[in-house]
Amino acid sequence: MSLTVQFYTMLSMFAFGLWAGASIDTYRRFSKERSSFHWLTALNDLVFWLLQGFVLFYVLLQVNNGEIRFYVFLAILCGYAAYQALCRQLYLKILEWLIQAFIAIYKFMTKLLTILLINPIKYVLKLLYSLCMMIITTCLTIIIFILKTVWKITKWVLNSILKVTMLYKLTDKLQIWLKPYVKKIKDLWEVMRKKLKKRKD
Repeated sequence: MSLTVQFYTMLSMFAFGLWAGASIDTYRRFSKERSSFHWLTALNDLVFWLLQGFVLFYVLLQVNNGEIRFYVFLAILCGYAAYQALCRQLYLKILEWLIQAFIAIYKFMTKLLTILLINPIKYVLKLLYSLCMMIITTCLTIIIFILKTVWKITKWVLNSILKVTMLYKLTDKLQIWLKPYVKKIKDLWEVMRKKLKKRKD
C-alpha cells in the first residue's frame, strides 16, 4: 500500500469518525424517548450498527480495496474524539434547529392543507347535504299535497256516488254491524300490547 493510499485511508477514516459521532448523536436524539428496553429498540440498535459497518466497509473498499490496518481504527478514534471535542455542541444545535424547522413546516403545511382543501370539501359536502335534504323535503311536500288532493277528490266522488245511489244507508248499516268486531279487535290488541310490554320490563 503506497503512502498516498495510506494518507487517503487515514483521512477517510478520520472523516468516518466524525460521521460516526454525528450519526450516534442523531440516533440518540430520535430514540431518546424509549427509556425502557424493548425488542424494537434492540432491533433498531442492531440495524443502526450494521449500517455503520456497511458504510465503513464501503469507504475502505473505495479507498484501499477493503484492507484493514491498525491505523484505520486509530484514525476513526481520532475523528470521533475530534467530533466530541469540537463539533458536537454545534451539530446538536443545528440538528435541533432542523428538527424544529421541519416540525414547524409540517404544522404549517397541515394547516394550509386543512384551510385550502379539507375545509372547502367539508363545506361543499355540507352544502350538498343541505341541498339534497331540501330537494327531498320539497318532493315529499309535493307528493303529500298530490295524495291529499287525490284523496279529497276521491272522497268527494265516493260521497257523491253514495248519495246518488243511496248506498250510504248500506255503508251506515255496515259500520254499525262491524263496530262490535272492531271494538273486540282493538281490545285484543291492547291486551297483547300490555303483555308484550310486561315481558320487556
